[in-house]
Amino acid sequence: MDYTFASQPELPSLHEHPLYAEGMAHIANGQWQPAFQSFRLLQGIYPDDAEVTQLLDQTQMRATMARFEPRPSSRTPKRLSGRRLVLGVVVAMVVAIAGYVVYDMWINPVLIQELYLREITRLRNEADQAIQAGDYAQARQSLQRLQTIRPEDTQTAQALQRIEQVERLSAMYDEATALMTAGSWAEAIQVLTELQSLDAEYRDLPELLQVARESQTLERQFQTAEAAFARADWPGAITQYQALRQANLTFRFEEIQARLYESYLRYGQARLAEAGSDPNQVSEAASHFAEALKIKPLDDEALNERRRAEAYLAALNSKDQDEAIDLLQMIYNEDPDYAGKQAAQLLYAALVERADRFLKSGDKAGAIAAYQVAAQLEVDDPSQAQEKLAELTSETTP
Repeated sequence: MDYTFASQPELPSLHEHPLYAEGMAHIANGQWQPAFQSFRLLQGIYPDDAEVTQLLDQTQMRATMARFEPRPSSRTPKRLSGRRLVLGVVVAMVVAIAGYVVYDMWINPVLIQELYLREITRLRNEADQAIQAGDYAQARQSLQRLQTIRPEDTQTAQALQRIEQVERLSAMYDEATALMTAGSWAEAIQVLTELQSLDAEYRDLPELLQVARESQTLERQFQTAEAAFARADWPGAITQYQALRQANLTFRFEEIQARLYESYLRYGQARLAEAGSDPNQVSEAASHFAEALKIKPLDDEALNERRRAEAYLAALNSKDQDEAIDLLQMIYNEDPDYAGKQAAQLLYAALVERADRFLKSGDKAGAIAAYQVAAQLEVDDPSQAQEKLAELTSETTP
């Protein structure tokens, strides 16, 4: 906080102070008790001065010794002594009155002024230290006491106003950071913008405002991706989530990773359901399963989906009918509805073709076995295999 007080007039040096001259004059006259009183007042103004402490000790000791020194006997007649006594009392009263007047009119105001200046300086230093430490409550307390002493000081009033402003800025800053932590970006930006209008360079405000605005943009993109995910728009969701990850890798990292995995997996399954016997679409579906495995390499569901897709693709591209049947049979046993039941339909056709080949070659038992498997498959129309099987079995029945 940019706040400093104007410098105050410094105390005079010890030897230039009136009380020092007064004490030394008392010493010169052998007046130890008055000297002691002068130096005691002087010590209140210069509490850490070694010379004042030494003078105070010496005059106190001499004043104590003087009390026990023998007084000279008087042979003056009683009548003369009585007059001297009266005269002495009058002189003592005059000296006392004069001393009081001198103290009241000169020494006392000077002492009060010195103490007054010292208290003002102390309070100002105390306020400055509290401000630098960020202890605004203590700074306000010191400044309010200073304002009580010097109500006409405009700097003190300005300092109090500045502290109120700093406390307000600090409260707004804390509110904004709390809103950002809660993900309330619009509200955080509103508070930060207001804070910017009051102090554009406050702490890390520019960086904080930039983060809030970028996070708000990312949050909007995330909500767009979430909407696509909710309506099963897998390619749209993948595009949005990937854009978010490229824009800011740390933004909602775990959530986006989970969403991308799910989107790749479901998109691959959707492509397979529409692929039929098209190798290109099956290959594309397998690539989506591979992307899902990049996120979760050990996930059983994604691993099984990729394995079946690769087996199905191999069956579609195989020139060996027996190999294709084995691959399709494995897939069918795990999922009869695989690829929109297209795998089951291909398996049925391959088994019927095998049975027909066995029958032409005279392998009636092999044909019956192939027709039996084909007839049991869950396909739209297994009647051909069923009729052939019934015909062959009736021929072999006694």
